[in-house]
Amino acid sequence: MRLKVFNAISFRIAILFSLSTVTILIIMGFVILLGVSQHFESEDRVLLEGKIQSIQNLLKQNPTNTSKLNALLKDSLIGHDNLIVQIERPVNQIVFNSAQIVLTPHSTTDQNQWLKWEVQNKNYRGLAYQNIFEDDKDAQSTQIIVAIDTSEHISFLKAFKRQLFYICLIGALCLMFLGWFAVWRGLRPIKKIAQVAEGISAQHLSERLEVENTPTELKPLTIAFNEMLDRLESALEKLSDFSSDLAHEIRTPINNLMTQTQVCLSRSRDIEAYKEVLFSNLEECEHLARVVSDMLFLAKAENGLSLKNLQTINLYEEFDKLFEFYDAFAAQKNITFHLFGNGKVNANITMLRRALSNLISNAIKYGKPNSVIQIKCQQTADYNSFSIENEGPTLSAEQLSRLFDRFYRTDASRQRMEDGTGLGLAITKSILTLHGATIQAESREGLVIFTVIFKKQDLST
Repeated sequence: MRLKVFNAISFRIAILFSLSTVTILIIMGFVILLGVSQHFESEDRVLLEGKIQSIQNLLKQNPTNTSKLNALLKDSLIGHDNLIVQIERPVNQIVFNSAQIVLTPHSTTDQNQWLKWEVQNKNYRGLAYQNIFEDDKDAQSTQIIVAIDTSEHISFLKAFKRQLFYICLIGALCLMFLGWFAVWRGLRPIKKIAQVAEGISAQHLSERLEVENTPTELKPLTIAFNEMLDRLESALEKLSDFSSDLAHEIRTPINNLMTQTQVCLSRSRDIEAYKEVLFSNLEECEHLARVVSDMLFLAKAENGLSLKNLQTINLYEEFDKLFEFYDAFAAQKNITFHLFGNGKVNANITMLRRALSNLISNAIKYGKPNSVIQIKCQQTADYNSFSIENEGPTLSAEQLSRLFDRFYRTDASRQRMEDGTGLGLAITKSILTLHGATIQAESREGLVIFTVIFKKQDLST
């Protein structure tokens, strides 16, 4: 339980807040004490300097030490019981002392410097003035020592220190509690995040945090948390679709194999019939092998497949070779190729050819008959790129966003294309990502355009 309290953010912030407050209060206390002490010192100095001037006037008016002078000096001290006046004329010969306490200043003492004495458990401070009548040659050298009892000041300051200490202590405790309460209230949105997180599961990903009423400091966290949930929900949906599509892709050839085999075994047949069934089963097995091979390649690509044997590849030459390979396939739909521009990239020749082949094959499969497939290569100082454009059905934004998903087909009926696994575009994107390139798909006005961009650092200069 204690460990929980010490690990709490609210407790830590409250402690730091309290320590900061105590530090500030201590500094303020010292400043206040210093100010009060300086105020007392200033008042004492004004009083003593005024008394010295008064005594100077009496001494000037009475140049000789007489009983009249003593009486005048005593009268000047009426109402100042806390003052001690000591007059030496000449110096070191005391002619008047109001308290019968001998005050001896240091011989080197500056006349403006405070003198301090401790006599009979009382503290005094005062000023000493010598050679006051330097303008009068006949005057005797005189020293006036005036001191004031500071015991009351010291007692007041001690009491004031205690009061400041209690005020600081009570204030620090109150601020500590208020700081903890403020932090506890301020961290309530985090508890809301924890509650939402507790309710998240594979079946419940739709709940989101409210952003509008969230404190400014927590808004980035709230937005990031909601975006994370969006990504998880989208990824889970894709995973669910992928699992369904994968099952469909594998189930179809397996069902075909089982059906054909069962029909073949239902009665005796001649050798030609058996051969025909075996050839048909072989095609289904080859399709299964391609699906497994493509899935293994995708798994390797997503788990850090390393690129080897990189070389500079001329895009124009590669596309020209692929046109020759797909010429017969395109001729079935009377589709022609147009190639523009040029460019070079650093890539693994085998993997890049597979990616380019998938893009061209896809353009032919889904392109309109009697249309043209245009490939445009472009080379700039910052990047190399190429685009493949074919005429085809306009795709929605949702279809474009899922075009590179595994087994995704824009045809909702999910009819398997001949010789296709539904993994071509997913493999293409993985290959390009390994090469540091990006691929984007867009659809407008009956055209489907795939654009691939290789960054400069991935290019051959």
